[in-house]
Amino acid sequence: MPLGSALNSLFLLARNLDPTNPTTMPVKKEKNDKPVVFPSDKEIKMLERAKPEDYDISSEYIESYFRELDSDYSIRPNRFLIIKDDKVIAEKYNHPYVKDSWDCVFSSSKTVVALALGVLYDEGKVNLDVPVCKYLGNEKKITILRNKKITLRHLLTMSTGITFNEMETASSLNWVKSFFDSGSKFRLGDKFEYNSLNTYIISVCVEKVAKQKFEDFVREKLFDPLDINETHFDTSPEGYFKGGWGLYILPEDMAKIGIMIRDNGLYKGKRVLSEEWINMMSHKQFESTKFNHIYDYGFQMWVDEKLNFSMANGMYDQNIIIYRNTGVVVVTCCANNEAFHGANLFKISSKYFATKIPGDFELCQTHGNRDLLNNDSLLYYYDLIANKDYKPISKLANSCGVLPLLLQNELGTYSKGIKNIVFKKEATSYSLNITEGHKTYELEFNFGEGVRKTYEIYGNKFDCSIDARFILSGKSEPFLVIRLFFLEFSSSRYFTIKFGKDLDIVSIELSENPGLDFVNSIIDSRDESTKSLLNGLIKNMNPNLLSGMIKNIFSPSFLIIHGDAKIKKLRNEKEKPANKKQVSQK
Repeated sequence: MPLGSALNSLFLLARNLDPTNPTTMPVKKEKNDKPVVFPSDKEIKMLERAKPEDYDISSEYIESYFRELDSDYSIRPNRFLIIKDDKVIAEKYNHPYVKDSWDCVFSSSKTVVALALGVLYDEGKVNLDVPVCKYLGNEKKITILRNKKITLRHLLTMSTGITFNEMETASSLNWVKSFFDSGSKFRLGDKFEYNSLNTYIISVCVEKVAKQKFEDFVREKLFDPLDINETHFDTSPEGYFKGGWGLYILPEDMAKIGIMIRDNGLYKGKRVLSEEWINMMSHKQFESTKFNHIYDYGFQMWVDEKLNFSMANGMYDQNIIIYRNTGVVVVTCCANNEAFHGANLFKISSKYFATKIPGDFELCQTHGNRDLLNNDSLLYYYDLIANKDYKPISKLANSCGVLPLLLQNELGTYSKGIKNIVFKKEATSYSLNITEGHKTYELEFNFGEGVRKTYEIYGNKFDCSIDARFILSGKSEPFLVIRLFFLEFSSSRYFTIKFGKDLDIVSIELSENPGLDFVNSIIDSRDESTKSLLNGLIKNMNPNLLSGMIKNIFSPSFLIIHGDAKIKKLRNEKEKPANKKQVSQK
């Protein structure tokens, strides 16, 4: 996802580069983005399963594909499905990810918005070259003449040049007005520039023309015919589907969308959308490679005409890839630290499925190990710290919390800072009790497969799995790593506890994935508009200072201490050097 909602996160982060204070939103939120998880009692409408051999594909060939992905540590695969005809011929769920949890697909939501517009196109209710303001009914409110000429085609191809983008949604309660009140970077239709607010305007248009809530319209016209299960749609402050991001859907159901697009609008022999619309969506409409992107653009889909594939692509690589030459659909749910299409995931997947099966290459025999093994001999360390109150004395704890920072930014929900930590143990059950502000979160875990549970954090609900591992460092130092996986997202939070001689004083590091590497990938991106925005943001800052700040934000490390006397002593020791320095300067 070239810009995507995560850039909103990055810029909010940059607005609050002081890691010692909590971050606040520019505008007050009236509702929570995610009040639900996939219902545990909901029956999943599964696709049929088949063996690869049923299609003259060896299981070894598929295993080689998975091994090659696992062996490339730039790729962090969570859930994968491979589909031929209407059947799943292979699937893989890496620990601790499961099939009955939603995937937040980020910008793959855009493809669903284009499909919804296609329904109205097929019904003759929209014309792509009519100014969109005529459908929205806001023509008289638009003061910029140029913006009155924006059409659905401009929106579909990301060629509006409008400056109001993901970053600025955090400070606006009226996204439609802000969009049409915005200036522009170039002449309408001249260039490609990725901006999720183009898709948002399409989603509002769908709702206005259909005279129905976007979510209800999509379920009736698309999701029900595709046998798609329960889904969730985030909405803007105005109450419209966000469009450019915000869809939560099962990987199983992502596959059904891919099948319908591959079959030119048919699903199991029934017409859902016209072949004309699907062809326009999934073939090149704009040469985005000219503007530093790897793939070209159709209607809210990325396309590669040479390899004859198209895809819905979301941040961290939530993808539906449709290979037309072989008829294979690949669904990927990853946690890649990639802002663009630079991940080796695309090269590897295309090698195996783009042109012919099997490919002319040697199969991969390397087995990548993706998980940490617990060192049982170190479990006694937990007993030594169990049921003690630990308090941080560093100001770095003031902006830390249970939620990873990128996930906080994606949902616009910020931590109030860690006040207290207790490593609980009762018989054979474990929990990490973290107090943020006035709320304590009891995070249950084990040293095995993990404990799956729904948590409500700042009003949002999350489907989580938590496990723990004791490991030895290269210097034979014992570490405890407690891992909190947000199963619907790419994000995971790691609490790494480092032990010294005095177990009343331990060090804790809060890291996340995706995290610092993802920010670096944006900074190093090939997209010139992103670079120019970032350069404007940091041009007056010392690069070393900025690097240290970002590290403290994404991987803060500080001491937590048990015992008031020791806390007081350590605070006094911290103050003494500063006082001596001040005296010497005087």
